[in-house]
Amino acid sequence: MSSLYKKRDIYYYQGKDEDGNRIQRSLRTEDGAEAEAKKEKLDERFSTDTPSTLTKLVEDYLEHRRRQVKRDELSKRTVGTDGYILPMFLDWVGTEYGTVFSDELDEIDLSAFKESRLAEGVSPTTVGTNLRHIQSFFSHLRRNGVIEKNLFRHLEIPQPRSRKVVPNEQEFQALKDWLDEQIEQADEPNWVHLLMKLACHTGMRLGEIAILKWERGPEDFGTGHARNYVYLDTQEKNLTVKFKRKLRRIPVGHVWGVFKEMMKRREPTDTYVFTSPKTGSHYTVSVLCRRWKEEVKEVDALSRPYTSHSIRHGVVTHLLRQGVPVYKVGKIVGHSLEKITERYSHFIPDDLEDAMDLLG
Repeated sequence: MSSLYKKRDIYYYQGKDEDGNRIQRSLRTEDGAEAEAKKEKLDERFSTDTPSTLTKLVEDYLEHRRRQVKRDELSKRTVGTDGYILPMFLDWVGTEYGTVFSDELDEIDLSAFKESRLAEGVSPTTVGTNLRHIQSFFSHLRRNGVIEKNLFRHLEIPQPRSRKVVPNEQEFQALKDWLDEQIEQADEPNWVHLLMKLACHTGMRLGEIAILKWERGPEDFGTGHARNYVYLDTQEKNLTVKFKRKLRRIPVGHVWGVFKEMMKRREPTDTYVFTSPKTGSHYTVSVLCRRWKEEVKEVDALSRPYTSHSIRHGVVTHLLRQGVPVYKVGKIVGHSLEKITERYSHFIPDDLEDAMDLLG
């Protein structure tokens, strides 16, 4: 037996499907006659085979994603974020629309969801992340024939804020000089200074340095999976880096002193170059970020405490200024596309002055 009720002057439908499951949904009207007409249609519909609900579709999708993790096709972090964002989206849909079925998904106003998140004070970057995970879910539904339309076609997804803070040439060199000075003056150099020097001379991400192993492990092979790995080849003096599904090899002979120093303190059980004595495993990225921030504040020649990402940005800019081709720079730092590397090649005032000098 179904019924209608009003909430904030809007009519809602309440009933059960053929399996006895309770259904509640907004009819999105204040008109009683219109609500009765919609109720009749819903009664007729729920007396036959009922389409899957959005809740069931999300549950199935998350289970599908968990299976992908087991097959090393997705990272746990990605699926963990799915598991947070999609239920949050379901709660919003439930509040705005009640129970939504697979043949009604195109009625969901995704721009209203975006605006509601922004109105809550959530940053555009976070809202963009929310929407990209939801978009992946709807793309999955399209691939499986649940929906036909691209519901995100006309939705503008906020892009991550551009991180344009980058050290100039003088600051970049000053940081490298400061690190060399700290390392040369110490009887046993601070491991953080060695790590920072490696980052400054290779452009590696902290996430890559964190998992850097002394040698290749039995699971460190292939690219058709979500696992990341980084290992050292002491004979060839290079690193093999598989990160974000991109495989590359980096020569490190020019900064081999870092590894020679770390070898002196290596324990037989150490798998990672930078092993935490507390855990016996690698440091977490959050710990490395915190230690980086503490050390970079000590460099007086810097105009600000540059993050590791800014220094990575600085490495790219430095190489481009030296005339290294974009495709080579991209291979060194692990960019998936040349256009990503090109975005790093900012013109700064001194570059423009050099160009203008050519005009006399």
